[in-house]
Amino acid sequence: MALMCRFQRHWAEVEALTCSRSWRTAVVERDGTKVTEAGEWGRLQGAPLAPSFPWRIWRSKADVVVVHSPNPTAEVAALLARPRGAVVVRYHSDVVRQASAMRFYAPVLMQFLRRSAMILPTSQAYVDSSPMLSQLRDLCRVVPLGIVTEEFDAPDPARVAELREAYGPDYVLFSGRHRYYKGLPVLVEAAKAIRAKVVMAGDGPERAPAMALAKQLGVNIVFPGSLSQADLVAHLHGCAVFAFPSVERSEAFGISIMEAHACGRPVVATKLGTGVEYANLDGVTGINVPPRDPAAFAEAVNALLADPARRETLGRQALDRVRAEFNVEAVARAEFELYREAALMKGLNAD
Repeated sequence: MALMCRFQRHWAEVEALTCSRSWRTAVVERDGTKVTEAGEWGRLQGAPLAPSFPWRIWRSKADVVVVHSPNPTAEVAALLARPRGAVVVRYHSDVVRQASAMRFYAPVLMQFLRRSAMILPTSQAYVDSSPMLSQLRDLCRVVPLGIVTEEFDAPDPARVAELREAYGPDYVLFSGRHRYYKGLPVLVEAAKAIRAKVVMAGDGPERAPAMALAKQLGVNIVFPGSLSQADLVAHLHGCAVFAFPSVERSEAFGISIMEAHACGRPVVATKLGTGVEYANLDGVTGINVPPRDPAAFAEAVNALLADPARRETLGRQALDRVRAEFNVEAVARAEFELYREAALMKGLNAD
């Protein structure tokens, strides 16, 4: 959301509406964008209870209201508010973990999606495999995610050398939020057979269990915690292979895959039937293996570790592709043109 606001405000007036994680409502400016943080009264199944959300959408004069989904708070609010502007859904993922809630949530979500002017999933693979989107193909227009590739161009050479001295010249890196769908136990199991140091950067609710499992298995994995942007870039440039062992459809695309590619690093990822296989093209920018298979994951990583020339080729192809296809400004413009189309469909001024 922040990146789209940052670039799309060059072509239109842009505001953002979020929840505040507090009962207070605040209006702030973030990176040049006006953000209204609506007060919330608690959370249900992880969704904020924000009573003012429908009213704030209703009173908006926006020509286009973009809802990032899944987001029950915003979806219900948009249904209640019936905004004057066209509703466009940026569809990131099916609901996976809260499956029990889907008995009640699915009909609401489907009604919301059917009423939208347009749905923007991040890959055709997700449209084809999603039980929700496969019923709404006519509304779907695929637009991938994007990153600021230039932010990954210039690592600190001294820091890269320091990391390679500490971890070895060919270490394997995972970085990202430590959540249930990231497959951290798979990587810990695979690390027993991987012929290089494994570094698992980031933080989150699954970090402590992963550390405990590594200790239990006697695997010497480094857990450096959350990294600054500069240190993330150095870690990515320093590693030989990037690991992406996700196990659930909640992993719909993979921002960290693109970040590794922007540093010219091949990725070993998993076949989830989502945009992950599109972000990491098997045999072109890395290797994709079945999920929840530590042996297959370790075998793929070791194959790349043993073949520097292949790593170099895959990494170069990955870098060229991420610059050409996932540059954030191009993605933001593609989204914006579809917003304009949705507004015209609604009979609104799209200039």
